[in-house]
Amino acid sequence: MRHKKVLQALTVAFLTFASTSLGKEYVIYNISQDIPMGYKDERLEKSYFVNIGKVQGIKGGAILNVHRKISKLNPLKTWERHHFKVKVGHLKVVHTEDYSSICEESSIQQKKAQAGSLDIKGFMLGDIVSLKVQEK
Repeated sequence: MRHKKVLQALTVAFLTFASTSLGKEYVIYNISQDIPMGYKDERLEKSYFVNIGKVQGIKGGAILNVHRKISKLNPLKTWERHHFKVKVGHLKVVHTEDYSSICEESSIQQKKAQAGSLDIKGFMLGDIVSLKVQEK
């Protein structure tokens, strides 16, 4: 009987841990921008804060993929909802801590097919980030 209770407790602990850590999405949670001074051809620098860091294996110089979830309703067929994960671009990590990093813009996706599906063409709060895997 005691063995069964221990097994149940371990199962509950594992499922709790697995559901909170394995399914976690990493996102842009804050954006910091220079204050515009009104100069001609002024370029405002932005810093993007993400909730992924050293503990997840992120190092300075790493390139992160940025995607946005888009959800659209189809009123022509039983109001079915379709979900899309559209690539927005890449961020470059410039500073990292245990559970967060600061990034700068590396590239914005410019493909016409994807650009038409994005209401906002730049990075925004809630965009999903993941480590870019280099292909050999």
